[in-house]
Amino acid sequence: MRYVYCPKCGEKLTLRPIGDEGDVPYCEKCGRPWFDTFSTCVLSVPVNEQGEVLLIRQSYGDTSKFVGVAGYMKPNETAESAAKREIAEETGLDAFRVEFLESLFYEGRDQLMLGFEASVKKNRIKLSSEVSAGEWFDIDTAINIVRQGSIIQKLILDIKEKRNENS
Repeated sequence: MRYVYCPKCGEKLTLRPIGDEGDVPYCEKCGRPWFDTFSTCVLSVPVNEQGEVLLIRQSYGDTSKFVGVAGYMKPNETAESAAKREIAEETGLDAFRVEFLESLFYEGRDQLMLGFEASVKKNRIKLSSEVSAGEWFDIDTAINIVRQGSIIQKLILDIKEKRNENS
């Protein structure tokens, strides 16, 4: 989001060069810049002890595609705890380990996606109202069933590459 008015006092912002940042919206009244903002989200690939990947279908938006478990970070929450919370909320599974894979920016929604591999036990899935389906897939099927070129596909490919390096 690019600020036009100061969120603190409501004054219209002007563009001011700020160091190496270039022109940044600036409040003359408050004497401070307002840098563009974005939402920070977690996107997890739950993997069970057999190496299967859990993918879900959301009950809103595009319900035809399988996706990873994702959600917004809350204030005072670490990315790791947000990943664990989202997995528990959406699937009923407890992630006992989460490992950061990489961050990717999703321009379509101005979101910074923090990607994780999450270790879970293969237990009964308890879907939230946000989720219409959850299924386990071998890693190659998971790569091919998600939208080609998507962030979730990139994360699953990262996991596969890491496994190949370790074997």
